[in-house]
Amino acid sequence: MKSKSVNPMNIERVRKIKDSLENAKSIILVDYKGLTVQEDTELRRKFRNNNVDYFVCKNTLLRLATRDLEIRGVDEYLSGPTAVTVSKDDEVIPAKLIAGFAKELSEGRNLPKFKVGIIDNKLMNIEDLNKIVTLPSKQELLAKLIGGLNSPIAGLVFTLNGILQKLVIVLNEIKNKKQ
Repeated sequence: MKSKSVNPMNIERVRKIKDSLENAKSIILVDYKGLTVQEDTELRRKFRNNNVDYFVCKNTLLRLATRDLEIRGVDEYLSGPTAVTVSKDDEVIPAKLIAGFAKELSEGRNLPKFKVGIIDNKLMNIEDLNKIVTLPSKQELLAKLIGGLNSPIAGLVFTLNGILQKLVIVLNEIKNKKQ
């Protein structure tokens, strides 16, 4: 029996997929079926503006890439049309962009649809991804933390400033009485 040779183009495609997935903070697989070309273009623009890779690939090639990278639990979600979002900077931005885009489209279509996500090497199902979408972004959390740390310092500065103002007023009154 003659063995089937592997297409060199597919080897290169799997290598590119692996390069995209390596060191990712967030990988989300999406079912994009039903999006128009115009909607898909708009979604791609949003991803590009937020430094998120977005690509469509064959499930068999994605399966090979995830196996090579030892990403477990994804195989059962690799059916039907699959688009991949990858962020190497922010864990939650791809999920927020997908959910936000689906809300914008509305019309009861609920597109695109989450299949599964891997965030910080942890497999996330649809319910987990929907919970993550409601969390504040990393920048919002950092801003709240800095605001919380800054608040006591600002309070101390205002208190000390008030004491100094009262001291100046008292000294001025003493000076005025002596003259």
